[in-house]
Amino acid sequence: MAFELRLFGIPIRIHLMFFLTGLLVWQGFQGPEVGMASLPIALLVVLQAVLMHELGHALAGRAFGLEPQIDLMLMMGQTSWRGGRDLSPGKSMLVSFAGPLVGLVIGGAALAIALLTADPATLAPDPDGVASVPSLRQWTLTTFVYVNLVWSFYNLVPVLPLDGGNIMASFFQLFSKEHGLRAARYVSLVFLALLLALAIAVQAIFLAAFIVMFAFLNVQALRADRELRKAGVPVIRSAEDLLKLAYGALEKGDHETVAQAALVLLKHAGDTPTRDEALHLLAWGRLLAQQPGQAREALDRMSGERDADPALEGSVQLALGRAAEAVELFERALSAGPNEMVVKKWVEAVERAGAFRRAATLVNERRDLVGPKALSRLQASALQAGEHEAAFLLGALAFPIAHEPITAFNAACALVQLGKLDEAARWLEKAHEVGFRDLGLLDGEEDLDALRATSEWPALRARFET
Repeated sequence: MAFELRLFGIPIRIHLMFFLTGLLVWQGFQGPEVGMASLPIALLVVLQAVLMHELGHALAGRAFGLEPQIDLMLMMGQTSWRGGRDLSPGKSMLVSFAGPLVGLVIGGAALAIALLTADPATLAPDPDGVASVPSLRQWTLTTFVYVNLVWSFYNLVPVLPLDGGNIMASFFQLFSKEHGLRAARYVSLVFLALLLALAIAVQAIFLAAFIVMFAFLNVQALRADRELRKAGVPVIRSAEDLLKLAYGALEKGDHETVAQAALVLLKHAGDTPTRDEALHLLAWGRLLAQQPGQAREALDRMSGERDADPALEGSVQLALGRAAEAVELFERALSAGPNEMVVKKWVEAVERAGAFRRAATLVNERRDLVGPKALSRLQASALQAGEHEAAFLLGALAFPIAHEPITAFNAACALVQLGKLDEAARWLEKAHEVGFRDLGLLDGEEDLDALRATSEWPALRARFET
């Protein structure tokens, strides 16, 4: 389960397990001794620190043309990129450093405030040698400084997947783009081995667990890199590169590369969001390969912590013959922003489901969702299906934008079928005003029979001869 929001236009998912991070910080910083009022403070401080850190990465990446999205998960935040351009090593270093920089600035400012406002008596050692319980204000400032400032310094340690490790990898890629990340992973393993020995020596069990986890991630990444190289897939320098390769192949319709990259990512996924992303990609690959059943299976294997892209799920439902379900999913996809592929699929789903009235109502409420070309196509389909009220409304929405003669003509046909002959005549006049001159269609279209039977028809028709 995850809470979703947007900041500065960046999609953010806060997974429920993330709040356990704040609980662990509260416990580790002796929050219970300060009082229960410190618990919500700990949760907010951790949320602020991790979110601001990831926003630093996201905003820096967006400045270089990337499309960021942020996930806040147990014990970590992650900024990933949906498409965008391939950054140079120098720009990658800047993006990696932007996150810790935010923490250094915020934490440094908080430390200065803490020192300037501290009671000198609290800075002196206790004469009895017994540590006193800090006030809630002192505890909050200390926690805020530590989580923002100290964590930022930790993040700059040259170990992947920390930001310091990413900076190191980008630096190595200045000399060898192909082998830079691989070298950084081996250097990270050396550092981690030394840190593990130190953690064991000082009996820092919690730290040792983190070190082992980081080592496991690096070993898994090296194995994935080796498998991809054996398979002849282009050089992959990170999980982000693998995702970029997959999404690039997706845009080209290369379902084999999409599926292959997704399967490798799935095999070596070290966390739930990565596994979900891999399954998501696998579903796209199977759909492109015209295997909607297997695509549905991939989506069903997702954890539920994130929703599938409604455009993908809608495409799968449409391919499985479930047009009515697909219409609703494509509507959700359209609400996220204009997309030519989604509009095409939505139109196809509406036509197959016969949901013309629903489409007309939606577009009437949100006129920015689709363009006049799609509306005119739906109008023609609705007219053919006998959905005359929807056909007129769709035409009335499309005509003021594009002023297409056939749109006004079809609106007149729909109105005749609704028994609104005077209004139909006015729409035929509109069609004439924007260039309609097809006398064959005017005389032969059966939908206009009732209008042609009126005494006003000869005068109306005569206008189309000039």
